[in-house]
Amino acid sequence: MNEEVRRLAVELILELSKSTPEEYLQFKLMMLAYPRQERLRTFLQVAFTLAEERRPLLIEMK
Repeated sequence: MNEEVRRLAVELILELSKSTPEEYLQFKLMMLAYPRQERLRTFLQVAFTLAEERRPLLIEMK
């Protein structure tokens, strides 16, 4: 992976980790819903996985 792609990946992950849960889910669904090249889809899945590791867990109370 070249440096430009790595830099963009870091930016994407940081921005995703800052978003609200609703914004994050909406963005994730939009980006993964459209059929893309396999390499891009894999990149997005890895980016979303890494962003989810940085996000706080949401615990629902009833």
